[in-house]
Amino acid sequence: MQHKMTVASCAAELDVAAKISSGIATLLPPAQAKALFSAVMKLPVRSSRALRSLGSYISKGGRPVCIRLQFRQERELLAETLLHEIAHLCDHLSNQHGRPYRQAHGPGWQSWAEAFGISARRTGKSQVLCEIHEQRLKLVAVCLGCGLEVRRLRRLNRGTRYIHPGCGGRLQPVDVS
Repeated sequence: MQHKMTVASCAAELDVAAKISSGIATLLPPAQAKALFSAVMKLPVRSSRALRSLGSYISKGGRPVCIRLQFRQERELLAETLLHEIAHLCDHLSNQHGRPYRQAHGPGWQSWAEAFGISARRTGKSQVLCEIHEQRLKLVAVCLGCGLEVRRLRRLNRGTRYIHPGCGGRLQPVDVS
C-alpha cells in the first residue's frame, strides 16, 4: 500500500472502486451519487496499529476525518473491511451530514452494506491479527491458588490486589520489565 492514501487509491489497489460506485448509484439519484462518490474517494485512509479491530471510520464534529485500516489482515478481508468503513462514511454523509455520526450499525448503515455487497455484520476476525496478538502477550501474573498464568499486553496496576475468579486465589504480579 502507498504511504499517502485516499479511499480512491486504496479502493483501486483492492479492486473495489466499481463496487463503491455501483453501490452508491443504487441508493441515490445520479447527481447526489456523483457528489457522494467524489467526497468518499477523497477521504484519507490511515494505517491502524489495532489488533482487535480491523478498521474504523473516524469523524469529528459531524465531519469525516479518515478511515483507519489494519493492513496486516488477509487481503480479501481487507477489501471487505474497507467497504464496511465506507458504508459508515456513506451513511454519515447521506443521512446525518453535519451532525455527529450515530447508530453506527443501524438500518442506514445496513442499507449501504447491502448496496456494497458485504455482510451487514458488526465485526470480522482475522486469523493473522489473532496470531500477532497472541505473540505479543506477556506473562503478567500467576495465581497462587491454582497456578494459572495470566497473559496480557500490559502489566497489572501496581498496588492493586487481584483475585482469580476461577478459584479465589490471589494473583501474584510478575515483573515484566
